[in-house]
Amino acid sequence: MKRKGFFLIDIILGLGLLGLLALVVQTSIITTSKTIVSVENRAELIDNCQRVVESLKVPSEENNDLFLEIMSEDGFVDYACSFLAEDMVAMVKLDYHDEKLQMYTVTVRGEGSDVSLSATRVIQ
Repeated sequence: MKRKGFFLIDIILGLGLLGLLALVVQTSIITTSKTIVSVENRAELIDNCQRVVESLKVPSEENNDLFLEIMSEDGFVDYACSFLAEDMVAMVKLDYHDEKLQMYTVTVRGEGSDVSLSATRVIQ
């Protein structure tokens, strides 16, 4: 009969330790899931930025007109893309220009972060 009090204390301590363990595991799971979502969003931004860079490398009249507009502006110019999500914006800036070569930077912004890629374009 003397063990009843100790048994109750053991149960209370066990439940307390189990609660602490659950709190630590829950916090780590929440942190990990937020990090995974952040990495997925960043990967999507990088993929879309790469698509914009590749589409601007294609010699077309539309791209030539865009780069003429960029040369007249100073800084970033918005670039409308059909494949970008509604919450993403692509901007292009001309870094260097001569007769045969154009170096430019594409920045895609969306969901609180942005990605920039630099590329070159050969003028034909």
